[in-house]
Amino acid sequence: MNHQNATLLITGASHGLVHLLMLALPFITAKLLLITPVLPGQEGLVVLLLNTPAYFIFGFGALPAGVLCDRIGPRQTIVMGLSLSVIAGIALFFLWPLGIIAITILFIIYAFGAGLYHPAGTTWVSNAFEKNRGRALGRHGIGGSIGQASAPLISAFILSTIFWPVIFIFLSAVGLLIIFVTLRMKGEVYDVKPRSDTEAKSSTGFFSLMTPVVMIIVTIIFAFRGMLYRGTVTALPVYITTELNALLILAGLFGTLIYIGGMVGQEVGGRLTDSYGWRKTLIFMTALSGVALLLLAIPYVQTVFNDVLLVVAMLLFGFSFFSAQAANNTMVSILSSPESRGTVFGWSFFARFGLGAFGIPIVALSQVYFGTWVTGFFMMALLAFLATLLIPLVHQRQSSKETE
Repeated sequence: MNHQNATLLITGASHGLVHLLMLALPFITAKLLLITPVLPGQEGLVVLLLNTPAYFIFGFGALPAGVLCDRIGPRQTIVMGLSLSVIAGIALFFLWPLGIIAITILFIIYAFGAGLYHPAGTTWVSNAFEKNRGRALGRHGIGGSIGQASAPLISAFILSTIFWPVIFIFLSAVGLLIIFVTLRMKGEVYDVKPRSDTEAKSSTGFFSLMTPVVMIIVTIIFAFRGMLYRGTVTALPVYITTELNALLILAGLFGTLIYIGGMVGQEVGGRLTDSYGWRKTLIFMTALSGVALLLLAIPYVQTVFNDVLLVVAMLLFGFSFFSAQAANNTMVSILSSPESRGTVFGWSFFARFGLGAFGIPIVALSQVYFGTWVTGFFMMALLAFLATLLIPLVHQRQSSKETE
């Protein structure tokens, strides 16, 4: 197996597991709401308390991960993170009956380990592919989408059984398998891209290719996109089970639709990014995500038309949001030099996943105040349209055709 294919294999599998780990959390939360009297009648607050700290730490983990990635290499960073999540998962299996505080703390540890992945995996792929980088990042994203697509069904299926805590052991076992494969392939894959003397001398660090003002704009774009994604996918299982009174397994089926659309979107988005540039792709797909969220924000009435509308909204949201991922990552690649790329990716993933976690309070408090989750989906649509307006303001310090 050549080095590029091996890189995609390792990072794709790790990416899928990380999203499987993190997307299990909303379903575990929905299960706890069904079986335990935690804050009765205050589902929004429970979602906020259990998920917001974990998802913020998930994003925060990208900051040290970026620095570690530049110093010890992406592979070792990935192994460290997955090992931490595996330990926390095993602890959750034994300690979840201790209550909401214990679960929240272990969720945080579990999420921090998973949060080390994204800067490492994306840097590894970016450095391995000088040509067709958008397509390679799109295919790396497909690995994540496979994990995301399987997460709702796997989580809902296991959580629907009497032995539901086994989900923690299942996730940990998959993590151990991927750690083993990653380490076994050490001899044939080179995850640290050597620097030439010219590259080392020409780089001026974090701001070598972007100004501080552009960094702030990009941070806001990433944060808004992260909020609209995290707020939506966290609210959906609880919305479907508590407001629509559907079974948890049905919530899993509906959730999977987002990632089925996302798998198609990753490949399409990678090709569009290589053909038309990251900017046009990101503008169009972010705006399309806003349209999909407006469809979700239509109050549900139990008719065939509304069932179809719900399916279309989820497929469209998944397709558009994940189509933009390759453009997102390509933008970061061209705004960073190879030797600082891990750090810059760390910052970008902190904005997406760490600051993005604040989408959960927006949808949760909307539910508490208005008594319905659909107002939260409307707020997420607004964030999509605001992000779309900011994208044209992003540019390199030095003009380049690659940025258009």
